[in-house]
Amino acid sequence: MSLLVEDVIQVMETWAPLSLAESWDNPGLMVGDRRETVTGILTTLDVTEEAVLYAINHDINMIISHHPLIFKGLKHIDKTTSIGKLLYSLIQSNIAVYSAHTNLDIAKDGLNDMLAGKLGLKDSLGFVRTGSSPLYKLIVYAPTSHSKRVRRALGLAGAGSMGNYAGCSYSSVGEGRFIPIEDAHPFIGKLGQMEVVEEERIETLVPGKILSNVIQAMLKVHPYEEVAYDVFPLKEPEEVHYLGRLGDLEIAMNYKEFIQYVQHVLPKARVRAGGVKKDAIQRIAICSGSGAEFITQAAIRGADAYITGDVKYHDMQLAKELGILVVDAGHFGTEECVAIGIASYISPHIHEIDSTISIMPYEEQQDFFFVKS
Repeated sequence: MSLLVEDVIQVMETWAPLSLAESWDNPGLMVGDRRETVTGILTTLDVTEEAVLYAINHDINMIISHHPLIFKGLKHIDKTTSIGKLLYSLIQSNIAVYSAHTNLDIAKDGLNDMLAGKLGLKDSLGFVRTGSSPLYKLIVYAPTSHSKRVRRALGLAGAGSMGNYAGCSYSSVGEGRFIPIEDAHPFIGKLGQMEVVEEERIETLVPGKILSNVIQAMLKVHPYEEVAYDVFPLKEPEEVHYLGRLGDLEIAMNYKEFIQYVQHVLPKARVRAGGVKKDAIQRIAICSGSGAEFITQAAIRGADAYITGDVKYHDMQLAKELGILVVDAGHFGTEECVAIGIASYISPHIHEIDSTISIMPYEEQQDFFFVKS
């Protein structure tokens, strides 16, 4: 079965729905045809000239980036500009570009969870609340011959996620009855005759942000012409979304050991530190990319240290006043793991559709900052 650009988009948006993105952000399909067949996927932090050339040389026609290629509205596409040159190259080479930015920062198993994993944080929790989504109970009836297929489709689309468990559902078996009438094309039964079918009632929880995608995935594999299903809004609980994470190190460290540890686990980062030099650091707050605005929240949440990027002089002054150590590991340093992270996450989902697709993380990108030698 051929893999289409729209299939990759569905995988990405089941993981990191566009509804999670900040209002100022611009995630989604930057350039390309949703109906195009995918020959290979390159994952990257930024869509650079070098990354595009790499894709061309490796017969890759889809790039997934973290930072949006087009951030603000374009009034002109001028080939003499850097963005214009990139767009020309992408379109002429028939390469689609999809970007997942703040929605991926916030998503479960997204960039901040990737960073927390690299740092070895235990029992990580959400850091800065950004919003919430209602939960729904989806109930669908399927013939027992196809119930496993329907349950699998629901799980792959993101239904049934409960804390640290995935694919959760409940089933009971009963009898379904129907009479196909004029113009019907029944999967089971004959026109004008009552049909009794052994059916499975499948119940699962679905976050509101992916409800439409889950229903479409279910309808796609269900054998019936008219599918019987119900959707009930739940009063409680709701799914809460957070930017950043808060967790604990396995063992406490002093500030020197901790700074060295951060540099070790984030080898491409250009680490700076400020604030307060502490003898015991164990509770850590993190926010990938640019998160200096959350230094106060990190202190309020009881973090001994806060790791982020793009920290300014007066941000470090504030950290000292609040009694917290702040480690600036850089925008690039806290996010460059995203290329491998996206590739690792989407691979099993993509290979369910087409096992031959090559998914390559672009690991050659370097920080735009450099140290004068």
